[in-house]
Amino acid sequence: MEAWRKIRLGDACVTNAGSYSPKDEWKFFNYLDTGNITDNRIDSIQYIDVANDKLPSRARRKVKKNSIVYSTVRPNQRHFGIIKMQPENFLVSTGFTVIDVDVDTLDADFLYYLLTQPTLVEALHAIAEQSTSAYPSIKPSDIENLEIEIPELATQKKIAEILGSLDRKITQNTEVNDNLAA
Repeated sequence: MEAWRKIRLGDACVTNAGSYSPKDEWKFFNYLDTGNITDNRIDSIQYIDVANDKLPSRARRKVKKNSIVYSTVRPNQRHFGIIKMQPENFLVSTGFTVIDVDVDTLDADFLYYLLTQPTLVEALHAIAEQSTSAYPSIKPSDIENLEIEIPELATQKKIAEILGSLDRKITQNTEVNDNLAA
């Protein structure tokens, strides 16, 4: 059996790497707020036409394929997900920590499943409840300072593939049940 090794998450990922700048001169935006994603399921993405609407002040974080978005407010509400496809000019709220992995060390899907385990979510929520802000919140450094144990990359990918296939099956069954109920 292969050895797992302990790493500090911040040594294997980057948080909040990209931000929107007015120099980008986008004419429209697709915006995801923290309340619009739960357990990797997006309720809605807000379309903002600059000619007619003002961009929300929190619409600043850029994401890319396999970015993990993790709400910094009340982690136990499970407002997190992993970006697999995105519309053009896509921004997410500064209420998220955006996590991009070093692909030579971590598989993004594996890390997503690890960060969303109930024990880790509760640990982050406990940190949030100790925060000095008006509401329970975590900082990017709280995620970066997590120490996690990981197997080698090929094993991470296999684990993530199995969990992803289970997730897809659950989603499919939920849709079938909703259709039957309707």
